[in-house]
Amino acid sequence: MFDKIITISINPALDVTLWIETMDFSEPNKTVREEIYAAGKSINVSRVLASLKTRSISLGICGNDNSRLFTSLLEKDGVDFDYLTIPGCIRENLTLIIPDGRVLKINRAGFPVPAEAMKRLKSRIETEIKNCSSALLVFAGSLPPNVTPEAYKSYIMSFCKKGVSLALDTAVFRMQDIEEMHPFIIKPNLVEFRQMCGSDLRTEQSIIKLSKTLSHYVDHVLVSLGSKGLIYIGRDCGYRLSTPVVKVKSTIGAGDTTLAGFIHSLQEGKNPQEAIAYAVAAGSASVMLEGTDAVTPEQVKAQLPNVMMKSIR
Repeated sequence: MFDKIITISINPALDVTLWIETMDFSEPNKTVREEIYAAGKSINVSRVLASLKTRSISLGICGNDNSRLFTSLLEKDGVDFDYLTIPGCIRENLTLIIPDGRVLKINRAGFPVPAEAMKRLKSRIETEIKNCSSALLVFAGSLPPNVTPEAYKSYIMSFCKKGVSLALDTAVFRMQDIEEMHPFIIKPNLVEFRQMCGSDLRTEQSIIKLSKTLSHYVDHVLVSLGSKGLIYIGRDCGYRLSTPVVKVKSTIGAGDTTLAGFIHSLQEGKNPQEAIAYAVAAGSASVMLEGTDAVTPEQVKAQLPNVMMKSIR
């Protein structure tokens, strides 16, 4: 479907996940296990695509202080990448898994990215999409402290003029921005969708109604409802999907896995109905894994029969 799939990250992260066996506020708590993952939404998409055997390249900007650890983790996950390094330190996010299974996630802001670095990244992306008849650019995740939503929107729209398709999974844009950008895919969770639309959206019908409005500007609207499933609205069809009941170990990265599963399935030539079922199965398989491990094709396949779907009229 696409000649190239390119994920872009301007605020990457190292996710440090710690497991502790006690929760004591008076004495130090000792870890029983810890893992470090290369992370950030766009990077997670590329990690999952690599695990599902769909080729993509991860482009972005990272701080050189800890870039060797970051790139070594990408190599370990089989991700094709090319990152500009600038002075600074990649943010290290903290995930604390406490004895009762609950998860505390702390995301740091990251470091400012100079305008010159953004220009260099733009040139690198333009080189990558040159001579492509079709390319998908995935812009997902948070922004560095000095990059405004308005500037980011303008940055992304500069690529729209080159005929690329966009996949967006970020909380920074509003409904009017989406209407102007005409993305191929958007995948907000419910909190992000409420922020995007400026509405509480207390009923599923209200979510569906706004999703149908957005489908005039977006080919594929995926609204994640967490454990309650997902609503999908396309140009010619719509589906309400329920997730299988599984033992949840970590929900971190499940939304990124859902997006990656959808892209992978479309790239495999599947129709939207098949692709969205695969996406939900991928997200469900993801929450059964510890930390932000990437799902395998076998794990997704095992969940596919358990995905329930009904058509939305």
